[in-house]
Amino acid sequence: MTSGIKAKTTGETLEAHTFACLSVFSSLRECYPDIGEKIGCPEFYKTIFNALFFHDFGKAATGFQEQLNGGKKWHYRHEILSVPFVDALPTGDTDLVKLFVLTHHKDLRELARYTGDPEDELFCGSPFKEYLAEIIPNLQKLSGILKEYPRLMNHYFGEPADLRPIDLTQCTDESWEHIIQSTSKCLRDDRCKQRLKYVGIFGKGSINTCDYLASGGVRKVLKPLPSLDAVFTYPTYTSIQQRCRETKGDAIVISPTGSGKTEAALFWATNNLNQAKGNRIFYLLPYTASINAMYQRLSGRLTPYYKDDGCVSLLHGKASYYLSKMYDDAKESRFLRDVAKKIYSPYKIMTPYQSLKHLFYIKGYEMGLLEMYQGSFILDEIHAYDARTVGLILSMSEFVKNKLDARILLMSATLPGFIRDIFADSLGISNLLTMGKPELSGYTRHECSLLDGDICDHIEEIKNTLRGDEKVLVVCNTVKQAQRVYNSLKGIKPSSRLLHSRFTLGDREKIEREVDSLDLLVGTQAIEVSLDIDYDVCYTEPAPIDALVQRFGRINRRRREDVCRVYVFTRGSEQDRFVYDDLLVERTLEELGDLDLLHEWVLQDITDKIYRNGFGNDEKLFRDVRKTFPRVIEEIIPFSDAERTDDDFYRLFNSFEVVPEKFRTDYLDHIQAGDFYGAMQYTLPLSRGQYHRLKEEGRISTTEGMLFVNARYDSDLGLLVEERDPGAFID
Repeated sequence: MTSGIKAKTTGETLEAHTFACLSVFSSLRECYPDIGEKIGCPEFYKTIFNALFFHDFGKAATGFQEQLNGGKKWHYRHEILSVPFVDALPTGDTDLVKLFVLTHHKDLRELARYTGDPEDELFCGSPFKEYLAEIIPNLQKLSGILKEYPRLMNHYFGEPADLRPIDLTQCTDESWEHIIQSTSKCLRDDRCKQRLKYVGIFGKGSINTCDYLASGGVRKVLKPLPSLDAVFTYPTYTSIQQRCRETKGDAIVISPTGSGKTEAALFWATNNLNQAKGNRIFYLLPYTASINAMYQRLSGRLTPYYKDDGCVSLLHGKASYYLSKMYDDAKESRFLRDVAKKIYSPYKIMTPYQSLKHLFYIKGYEMGLLEMYQGSFILDEIHAYDARTVGLILSMSEFVKNKLDARILLMSATLPGFIRDIFADSLGISNLLTMGKPELSGYTRHECSLLDGDICDHIEEIKNTLRGDEKVLVVCNTVKQAQRVYNSLKGIKPSSRLLHSRFTLGDREKIEREVDSLDLLVGTQAIEVSLDIDYDVCYTEPAPIDALVQRFGRINRRRREDVCRVYVFTRGSEQDRFVYDDLLVERTLEELGDLDLLHEWVLQDITDKIYRNGFGNDEKLFRDVRKTFPRVIEEIIPFSDAERTDDDFYRLFNSFEVVPEKFRTDYLDHIQAGDFYGAMQYTLPLSRGQYHRLKEEGRISTTEGMLFVNARYDSDLGLLVEERDPGAFID
């Protein structure tokens, strides 16, 4: 027999939802059994259990039930009406339970709007007792749920406990307002705030995880596989893989492309699981294309070992769009999108920004920080980020290691020594895993030649190469140069494409599906770490050594030949100075001028020489971030959200999303039809500098909250920012 009290518009009853929350709670506790000890709160999980049991009792109010049945909107907070029921607990810190019940949806600032004098013009609530009286007609139904408490306590803790009777008619505003007031007072005192900080963060994170997953039909949190021996079955392991299988604690891995670094990193993470083997594994990559490819690769490998979907999560700014394209079943893609943002999947493939945003305490950050607790963080290709982002990632790594007991693995084919040393010194990393010269010699795949002049001086040479049987990769430093070069070369072979950041999401997706089967690919930095492609010869504009190594890594990737040729021009275009530090490029050319075979150990040596001055002109930016970001982290206040959104956070780092004028009508038609993923296919990024320049020229307009750019768009060339669209909409 059920109570008949609804908790959801779906018709799910209050007791069904509560029991579902407690089911998730049970598996979450299995993942992090020692968290109460860590934060100095031995009764932590009993407190969370009690808060979950009572958190939705206020939904029994007749007005709320009418709203769930399609009636008029109810203008109060069910969390507030749930608080009086907590007084039924026989023992324990009921104030902390009440605090978690109150804040499981709204933070203290928002709840404060419901306190105070009803005569005050700023007061937006209504008399507490008036709304509490709405629960009285359903008290008999609630009593059936309350009778379940002793059984549930015995089931989860082996300690049956009876609840005390309560009289709702005697409850006043004081029953909940004093919780808001005392907590706010505590948070203004540094010592009190520090005592409450992680209890609050991990507690609210736990309650939200259980509530949100249960609401989505999920009943448990998945654990990582305790062993990967059945997943990656190799007759022998590379030395890097074997050492990662044996290494405990933080580590730095420097190993060439093709040496099995991905598997090695996962072996390391598995070997460093917490005692309960339940912590999360975060695989951080710099580019969405590589993240998408890694997600598909690991999903294919790991899913057969789980009965549930979603053992691997995809997290980046456009993840929802890509999931909608990867899965034909819209329900499945929505499920994978939703659980990726919660503590469910044991393996998460993502950009570092997905973790960084939680340290800016944006709404929902508590779940993010709880998920990071004892996590294993794999930081792949850390040198691909700018100085500011490296500073943010290093500060985040310090925080999760020192405060959240996390583990860190840095991994790269060629890691500048100064970055290696900064992370090793700051994080106390003593495990440096590399190959010796004899083993490294088996990974020598390239001969390098410098070509005097710029790429335009050698177009005929590239054309002659294209007339042969070799697959040719041409890499430019700017989109404009890549478009110009592609126009000169595209007629030689029919199987040719251009790839850069200024294609719409839909067109870029199509190009990335084709890239490994082309005879010619012209691209920008978009190909450096993003794509698993294998070409025969490379022509590239000059760039710092670490960028060139990534470009060379797309050549002879699977070692089909002993060595393949890579050519570097000695001059780039005029705009290159806005992309790379001239001094780093100059040093790179000097070092490459004396080389032929690019042995891996030689590349590492010259990388260290070239970056002997660290970040160069950006060193101050790096140091400023290292000084200020820890202060931001320290400012995190439990039970409070920063007054910023995800969009506010991403604007600190990302470019502006725009739609070319050519697709204005198509985009707006999709929006009007509610097809948001269909609309997203027309978007592309503009750098901040480009955006502001075009805006000053009157070439940016806004409709329905989206920016439209007046520039010609070509499906083969992408956005041509210097050319206006002749059919542009006139505002």
